[in-house]
Amino acid sequence: MKTLAELRGECAALGIALEARGRAGKEPFLAALQDYHWRTAHPDEPLPAQVMPMLLGSWNDLTSAEAAAIERDQHAWCVQEKKDGVRALLHVGRNGVRITGRTISQVSYRLSEFQANLPHLVAGLDRLAGTILDGELVCPVAEIDTGATTSAHPLQAAVAILAAGPEKARLIQDRQKARLRFHAFDLLSHLGRDVTHLPLYDRLELLRRAAEAADNPHLEIVPTYVAAKAAFHDRIVESGGEGTVWKRLDSPYEPGERSRLWLKRKAELTVEAVVIGSKPATPGKGHEGLVGAVEFGRRGADGAMRSIAWVSAWPDDERRSMTQVGPSGELRLSPVYLGRRAWIAGLDLAAKSGRMRHARLVSWIDL
Repeated sequence: MKTLAELRGECAALGIALEARGRAGKEPFLAALQDYHWRTAHPDEPLPAQVMPMLLGSWNDLTSAEAAAIERDQHAWCVQEKKDGVRALLHVGRNGVRITGRTISQVSYRLSEFQANLPHLVAGLDRLAGTILDGELVCPVAEIDTGATTSAHPLQAAVAILAAGPEKARLIQDRQKARLRFHAFDLLSHLGRDVTHLPLYDRLELLRRAAEAADNPHLEIVPTYVAAKAAFHDRIVESGGEGTVWKRLDSPYEPGERSRLWLKRKAELTVEAVVIGSKPATPGKGHEGLVGAVEFGRRGADGAMRSIAWVSAWPDDERRSMTQVGPSGELRLSPVYLGRRAWIAGLDLAAKSGRMRHARLVSWIDL
């Protein structure tokens, strides 16, 4: 995303004048640029709805007591499988279908749109005019050949198809049996009625009706479970799935907001590792002058120590205690921490670096 100075300069170059109101932020400039580019290209048409999906909180932010209570619950929370795809909203209008993502174009300043790449997903939805579905675009195969690269994972395949030109995207999907599917798990409007204020359990019933009215084999509903939620999560993880999403059944839909009423719980990898290094915090950021991240390592089968993870989330008091200033003013990790053993949890290992993604400290072993 462009900086505030870049946005301000672009507005000035286009002759867009904005009235200063309080502390300057990006939002007014983004809105002005979005409106300018749309009116230039479509002077007689209203700007299509620019709706961001509701965002997920993290299961890892819960206390142990909160997590246990939600797992025991039998009526207030539900769980759905977290599909490993690209988040999207499917807008069924009276004059066509739009499929929008979460990224904003650096040229038009509108949400990215994918319907040109997914013609098979816009058919058979005539009876749903005025409906907006929330879901994931998922590729049914892990490996596709784009001509320039070959994917190794369904998410990589989905991203490659959406990034291709419309004609190429259609050819890849048709020839390689890789037509993206839309897995719907919620809806924001139903037949022209805004339903974001309704509780989730009511929206799920409307979603069921919408799926029944649709005539498209590439659209399906993500199943929802209320009982035995922990066992369901374990089955998803054991079968190689990405994880689950836990939701309050009385939660409203809050577009663009990150909520603790929707919690992402991913499969985690937990390993024992030792501290092998650190790096300082980024200058100009909140922790400048302190250790920014701590590096953890493990010995391989050959006995060599290899980096396994960088952990950057630390309480302020511990970050200060681990920071030491050298004779020349350089920041370094306190020797007390070097070699300390800990349990580290995170997602799978990144293919290129071999390090754990989104690593966090579970606990120190030697304390």
